[in-house]
Amino acid sequence: MNICFFIDDITHTGGIERVTSNLISQFLKDRNDLEIEIVSQFKSGEKLWYPFDNCAIKFLSEKNYDAKPHSFRRMLKMFSNVFTVRKFFKENHYDVIIGQSFPNVFVLYLAGVDMSRVIATEHVYYDYYNSLIKKIRLHIYKRCKKITVLTSLDKGCYDKHFALEHTVLIPNPVVVPEYYHSSLDNKIAIAMGRIQYQKGFDTLVDVFVLVNEKYPDWKCYIYGDGNYRDEIGNYIKEKGMQDVVILKGRTDNVPIAMREASMFVLSSRFEGFGMVIAEAMTQGLPAVSFDCPTGPSDIVKTDINGILVENQNKQALADAICYMIEHPEERKKMGLKAVESVKDFAGDAIAKKWYQLFD
Repeated sequence: MNICFFIDDITHTGGIERVTSNLISQFLKDRNDLEIEIVSQFKSGEKLWYPFDNCAIKFLSEKNYDAKPHSFRRMLKMFSNVFTVRKFFKENHYDVIIGQSFPNVFVLYLAGVDMSRVIATEHVYYDYYNSLIKKIRLHIYKRCKKITVLTSLDKGCYDKHFALEHTVLIPNPVVVPEYYHSSLDNKIAIAMGRIQYQKGFDTLVDVFVLVNEKYPDWKCYIYGDGNYRDEIGNYIKEKGMQDVVILKGRTDNVPIAMREASMFVLSSRFEGFGMVIAEAMTQGLPAVSFDCPTGPSDIVKTDINGILVENQNKQALADAICYMIEHPEERKKMGLKAVESVKDFAGDAIAKKWYQLFD
């Protein structure tokens, strides 16, 4: 079987790129009957931040795709690629095309690609788009072979419009070198992800202003890069938190970065799944998270492997972080539970769901 992962820019460092790497690595490990290629619409950087061993990568354009999500500039860049995409898929055949996110599936549709070979893979929650975009998405997804979603809540939303078997629930895989029990002794909380509006790092700064009033010796490390880095850096300075909230940039070794922390904090306004929470848990970190739509509630269980608080309630998130600081023994118990709780998201378990879909 010849499989194409169709993505906007594989040189980016976000969750979709990491998921693509994890899936392909597992597929190639398990099956020798799969031929896999990545087709990337753009090439913003020269470096790949995740491993793609034994997988061909084809770039349709050398153009830079670094523009703010949902911006008019980014939309124009993607739509300007439609004729290039059409030409490519007329000249290259794949049994299955996995469209990584709706914008990429939209481009495939506009390019006249045979949608009966396309699996539309959602990475955001159902209500992420406005009502007009959602109608367009339903129109296009009806023509796809299948849709995959990350949470049971999202599947329920699509099931109202399509036959039950048209939408398949497949969470993101969590693939790490090893499960690890971090000591959780350092006075560090960690956050990680692309620095963009969705991730709510501005909110995290506000939260740590509250935490810092009680525990000035605790730090918050933010790993990642993105279009909002300058804004977040300026906001940190504006709040006088430059010695507390530290922008650490990108890292090639996520597990090692996580092991120096004592908890993981997710301040996102929304998530598709919240894979970074599960990755932190594989390293023994309990999670403190907003109950944002739609992923964290599938992963974080309060007082078992972390604490889930009301969405966008800054005081509640600060209080949960302070609870973790004040109760080191409870923190460590949750860390132990965290490792066990995420094994259902292991790469081999998730890959089996994909093989059933392919077959």
